[in-house]
Amino acid sequence: MNQKLFKQIRNEWRSNLWLCLELLIVSVVLWYIVDYFYVSKTLYSRPLGFDVEHCYLIHLNEVNDKSPDFKAYESNEQIVADKKELLMRLQRRPEVEAASLSVNAYPYNGSNSGGEFTLDTLKTSGYTIRRIISPDFLRVFRYTGVNDETPEQLAEILSRGKALVSDNLMNYDHPEITSMQPYTGRRMYMYQDSTNTFEIGAAIKPVLYFDYMQGQMNRSVVQLLTENEYGWADELCVRVRENMDNDFAEKLMADSEKQLRVGNMYVADVSSFADIRDNVMRSEHQKDRNYITCMAFLLVNIFLGLLGTFWFRTQQRTADIAIRKVSGASGSNIFALLLGEGLILLSVVTPIALIIDINIAHNELNFYLAGDYLTWPRMLFCGLVSYAAMAVMICLGIAIPAWRAMHIAPAEALRDE
Repeated sequence: MNQKLFKQIRNEWRSNLWLCLELLIVSVVLWYIVDYFYVSKTLYSRPLGFDVEHCYLIHLNEVNDKSPDFKAYESNEQIVADKKELLMRLQRRPEVEAASLSVNAYPYNGSNSGGEFTLDTLKTSGYTIRRIISPDFLRVFRYTGVNDETPEQLAEILSRGKALVSDNLMNYDHPEITSMQPYTGRRMYMYQDSTNTFEIGAAIKPVLYFDYMQGQMNRSVVQLLTENEYGWADELCVRVRENMDNDFAEKLMADSEKQLRVGNMYVADVSSFADIRDNVMRSEHQKDRNYITCMAFLLVNIFLGLLGTFWFRTQQRTADIAIRKVSGASGSNIFALLLGEGLILLSVVTPIALIIDINIAHNELNFYLAGDYLTWPRMLFCGLVSYAAMAVMICLGIAIPAWRAMHIAPAEALRDE
């Protein structure tokens, strides 16, 4: 069988050469498509590090200085006191599970603060997010620690003035924070100000900037909102109890004038984080849909092209199949011969295609993921999926017309030829 198979491939080397060229091009294109879906799936399935379900953003505003209700603040302490009072009134509402104040901290906010941090002799790679929050922020968005610390435990650590840092804070080639034992109690500082240090209290699981964000934007340092910072903290976020999240925004706005007016501050609007997420992610989802549409179109064309090529090639061999049947060859032998030829050609082409794929990734022409374009597990996985998909297409393109040809009487097949 093997001698017949290789002799048949050698005798038809001209047509097989063109077929190999087609398989090579298709293999590279298919690998590129599989690589895109691999990156998309990996990004989509990553834990976000936060939970915005049943969460709301409360927009605050101040009375205009021309209003008869306006009272000028004489000190920052008055502003701080009013904001704390407003926060406590929200926390006392029966439907509110937790409420917090923060600066450039809530998910999908499109604004951030931060910079470069130093730990011993190690520096963070480029920009690192700095979130300034009140302790209940951790309960609102349900941050968790690397060692399974609960939001309540993290809030208690933060309330003591200790910072929370993401485990992936340092460069990709540096160890994780938790591998630096002991990591709690170590001191860090921001920029070049080594006199203004803070103590690490716990390591948290990486918090993504938004769903598809990669790279450095999921490295963060979380610090306690100080008394002085209350004055310009303008992010008021709440988590509503799951069984009481029914028309929360409307009810809160209805009560805002009587219950949530403190000093010059009042509630201007309430936004659900589900809506905030949809607005921020709309362009990403549209881009994703465009990519998927293009990739699906290419996949359909690849499938039909390969299927048609091997279908036509097998149909041309109807007479050959008839002769083999007359000569005593069984159906399984004929199937093995025809399928074996297609799979051998694919197997010969695949290593060459993988070399081209590696060069595409090496030149960063594919899709970025987790700091790199080329990793061997990703390369091998996408290569194997591409090979398997092409093998299925080839087998279908050969098996269906071959099965039909074997059910034609040999005399009729030879007469038609």
